[in-house]
Amino acid sequence: MVDSRTVSDLRLPDDLERVLGGASTSRPKDLSVACYTFPHYHRSALNDDLYGPGWTEFVLSRSARPRFEGHYQPRVPLLGELDERDPATWTQYNKLLQAVGVDTLIWDWYWYDGKPALHEALEEGYLRSQHQGRFAVMWTNAVWPIFMTTRHVDDTSAWPFAFASPDTPEETWRSLSYMVARYMHLPNYMRMPNGDPFLVIYDTVRMEVALGASGVREFFDELRAFARKLGHTGLHIHACQGIVARLGGFQTFDHLDQMGYDSYGLYNPIVIAGMERPEEEGGVLDYGLLAADTVSKIWPTLDERSPLPFLPAVSPGWDNSPRFPQYDPSRRKAGGLIAVDETPAAFESLLRGALAFLNERPSYPPIVLIGCLNEWTEAACLLPDTKFGYGMLEAVGKAVGADAKPWLTLAGTPGVEPEIWPGPLPEDD
Repeated sequence: MVDSRTVSDLRLPDDLERVLGGASTSRPKDLSVACYTFPHYHRSALNDDLYGPGWTEFVLSRSARPRFEGHYQPRVPLLGELDERDPATWTQYNKLLQAVGVDTLIWDWYWYDGKPALHEALEEGYLRSQHQGRFAVMWTNAVWPIFMTTRHVDDTSAWPFAFASPDTPEETWRSLSYMVARYMHLPNYMRMPNGDPFLVIYDTVRMEVALGASGVREFFDELRAFARKLGHTGLHIHACQGIVARLGGFQTFDHLDQMGYDSYGLYNPIVIAGMERPEEEGGVLDYGLLAADTVSKIWPTLDERSPLPFLPAVSPGWDNSPRFPQYDPSRRKAGGLIAVDETPAAFESLLRGALAFLNERPSYPPIVLIGCLNEWTEAACLLPDTKFGYGMLEAVGKAVGADAKPWLTLAGTPGVEPEIWPGPLPEDD
């Protein structure tokens, strides 16, 4: 567990120099910026069966309302509720991401009821789009809920579960071998410098419980052998840790190397930093405070847990209250934690902290992970919205040295600033 006994009042961006202590924020050589992608904003067979034809999680994001004064909800996509099953949507997104230096999308990838699920956005949308960068897949071995939380007659509420995660050895093999065979031969699949395809495992705790630590190691040995039979050099397996790992005290971190992982990191550090703050602070915390905690405490502490490289992850925000009709600010999980007052400037500083982290560890792969591209119901969105416009995207470009103006990539006149009216609009004649 991260030691949170010493509580800091440092905030980003104002205290960035104090947080970094002089570490360089220059762009590391061969830097890769990879962004997690949540495929829940397109019509899918899974949601058609659960809710009815055409349901997406935009239903929840658009129906969200503020829970307290100053709470910013709903989160509205500036480009509209685009269908992520449509290649044209990803052509737009690809151009925006390339403009600011995001070179890779890591897709959350699901397997339920013996077959792929929520894969239509990747298969029919992204892989048929233009201006693709690199991509990778994350085996998201999570229990899948009914996202419409049910208020029961006893006034309690909960997410009913729809599907169990693929925990059995048979389903684990079927799903992961499918991913290796289906995607990793594609020319734009993400590979490490030695040629190993990059594969992410979402919940290492669940996988270890299901297979045992030695079983995970044996499984990865077999999966790497399978990859080599298909012509790959091997596999680079990255452990992506989230709330479940934190609730377990990050104990899995201590033996990730023994289970056969190659690197590890977090999915969204903001929520982890918030859960580490003292409970008496309540459930609403300042984003800049949590961003400073991430750089000064979360990353360094977790980096000491394993001899493997720890890859820093950043996030534009956190607020998953749209998924919960009941809001209890005293709880730090299941909708209780909300980060407020996030800004592009604070996010840019968090990214610069990630660059400093890598610069101080030159032996680590120079990879920064962003969570997430489009998780509207968690307020973890790199895509433009109606509050910040393209500000979060621009923050990435400024931090990593791309410093492009992403809105121009959609205007058709790259390099030409649009005319901006400097004052009040003129009155009509």
